Amino acid sequence: MNNDDPILTWPLGDRYREVHRALGLLSSPDDALSSPDDPFPEVVDDLERLVRHAREAAAASLGPSHHWSGPKDQVDSEWGSVVLQLDFDAGELDEPEGSSRFGDWDGSGLDLAARAYRRECGWDFSPRDAGIWLLSVKPYRGWGTDTQMTWAGVVTAFAILYDRDEDDSYETLGHVWTAQHWRRRGIAAELVRLARQRFPVRHVDGLSKSGGLFLRACAPDLLAR
Repeated sequence: MNNDDPILTWPLGDRYREVHRALGLLSSPDDALSSPDDPFPEVVDDLERLVRHAREAAAASLGPSHHWSGPKDQVDSEWGSVVLQLDFDAGELDEPEGSSRFGDWDGSGLDLAARAYRRECGWDFSPRDAGIWLLSVKPYRGWGTDTQMTWAGVVTAFAILYDRDEDDSYETLGHVWTAQHWRRRGIAAELVRLARQRFPVRHVDGLSKSGGLFLRACAPDLLAR
């Protein structure tokens, strides 16, 4: 390769290398970072992987972004957290209406949250778009009309319920998760309380160690059933 070959002399190459290194630090200190010896095309081709890792790290820490449609008065003047109910089984129990219809699952904010939960608990599979999801969402932006708004927020926690015996009654608490920087605020405990208020929750699916400690603190009677 000649010294004046654009693969070696591309004027934007060093900027891409800086972006590559920054994304690597955001996603994981252990991630492979580009070196001055890496050809520029390899640096560019690796950016998509690092962006994906950075999004996953942000979802686990702050919570992933989520958009939904709802009434103007759903978010108060101080932008307090709201709870959404997504019925992925039939859509009939969505609150607000249509909450479970938001586009492709893969790569969505809820997919990122589910994968963060899977990694932390060591499960083999992530929960997907099934059952009823109760979301605690911290809104940060809204736009629309006096009758209908589109809201944007971060998912700070979720609780997932299942109808395991298929009797149209959601009796099983399947999963509970809180983003790392929203913990110790009672958010997940409030979702469990709300789930039990809305549905006849009597059972709990397999527990991780931290899940057992959490339920012993906020819903010990579920562990005795």
